[in-house]
Amino acid sequence: MLFLLLTVAVRFGFLLLLYLFLFHILRLLYLDLSRPDRKSPLPWTPQSKPVGKRRLILEVREALGDNIKKGKAYPLGENIIIGRDRLSDIVLNEIHVSARHAAVTRRGNGWEIRDLGSTNGTYVNGRRITGPVQLSPGDEVRIGGVIFEVRWENAGRSSNPSRLDASRE
Repeated sequence: MLFLLLTVAVRFGFLLLLYLFLFHILRLLYLDLSRPDRKSPLPWTPQSKPVGKRRLILEVREALGDNIKKGKAYPLGENIIIGRDRLSDIVLNEIHVSARHAAVTRRGNGWEIRDLGSTNGTYVNGRRITGPVQLSPGDEVRIGGVIFEVRWENAGRSSNPSRLDASRE
């Protein structure tokens, strides 16, 4: 009789733990899907607005793998999403890059970068960022295994690509 009672108690305890676990998973999914940055992605702009005759670009300085070309330059627009997702403005098909890894946003006369909750973080000049960081020419930005250099470029030097995809070139 005691063994039967103990067995029933263990079964109910196991069911309780299972339901708590499922509740926790569903709660995390709800919180993740209801985040404001997931509801309305930043609009894509095909190329940055010239400041005088120059614009700020991200140029690939180093990259792991063969699918991202060194020297490739990405002009910064009003709002740019960098990530592995094919809907990102700058697509980095690299294992250490999250689907929506980072965002570069124009603020006044400058640009700032912020991490979008990526797994491996976003680094500016060797330091992991925890909030928006102002970008300046000469800064080094690391996203996964890709290192960019922030620099100025003459507005007439690069073409206007329809989608900034590092993995397709």
